[in-house]
Amino acid sequence: MGRAPHPQRVWPSSPDVHYILPSDTLEKQRLELQHSLLRRALCDGKSVLPPITLKPGDKVLDSGTGTGSWVMLLAKEVSPSISLTAIDIQSTIFPKSFPKNVKFSIRSVTELPGEWTDSYSLVNQRVLFAALTESQWSAALSEIYRVLAPGGWVQIIEGAAISTHMGPYSERIGNILDRMYSHKGLLIDVAKRLPGMLRREGFINVHSETRAVPLGAWAGTVGLEHRDDLVSVYSAMRGPIFKADGFGLVSSEREYDDLLDGLAKEWDNGRGVSASRDWTAIYAQKVRDSNVSQRSI
Repeated sequence: MGRAPHPQRVWPSSPDVHYILPSDTLEKQRLELQHSLLRRALCDGKSVLPPITLKPGDKVLDSGTGTGSWVMLLAKEVSPSISLTAIDIQSTIFPKSFPKNVKFSIRSVTELPGEWTDSYSLVNQRVLFAALTESQWSAALSEIYRVLAPGGWVQIIEGAAISTHMGPYSERIGNILDRMYSHKGLLIDVAKRLPGMLRREGFINVHSETRAVPLGAWAGTVGLEHRDDLVSVYSAMRGPIFKADGFGLVSSEREYDDLLDGLAKEWDNGRGVSASRDWTAIYAQKVRDSNVSQRSI
């Protein structure tokens, strides 16, 4: 039997936007499931990772908020007197209703308002390794440092490349992704680079923890959710992949669908090779003394 046609997807459109995933209803659903998965498998059910207690009057920034899943949950956990700001490059998948202390706006983390300097006690950002080039990462971290209040914290979650040791399908999709990230100028290994990048920007008390989150039916519910999330991601990436003629590595959408089917089965049977993907949670602090040069630390 033939496969159903793939739905038309909607991508952010701007010359300086390099994001390789759509911004539409299907992506909204996927991001909400991914948020739940990472909260359980990587963050131990916590919204706030660094050693900070948010107090009435504090301000929090959610950078690259997407669906707003993180900031909407935090709003239920903290005092309504805490101001929560959520930004993204497009508003397509913002929630339609939200508490009075939550504000959504269209902005890029690479260029935040000047009046935000020294304002935020906490900045949250996650999974932008499919969105930012190296120069944009530098700009983003510089801007985050600037808008944090002295002594404030940033927390970042990022994924890693698929390990090719899991089998031939993993190796093949890994090669395609390497080519696409290189073509777009994106940093597929940014999770490993971030601690050093944060220190160079002036952050102190940098903490990084990487966990191998299992993939496939062999690992139960978490493995199935993780498998479905990543297969959905790679399916959604077909747009930029075939815009570049498959990078000479895949010749048709049918061939690509077969690759994804094989990938899912490879992970489902991956107990012997511990099929997994690394996710990294990082947090770091801005120096308390605003007179100390950030790059002298």
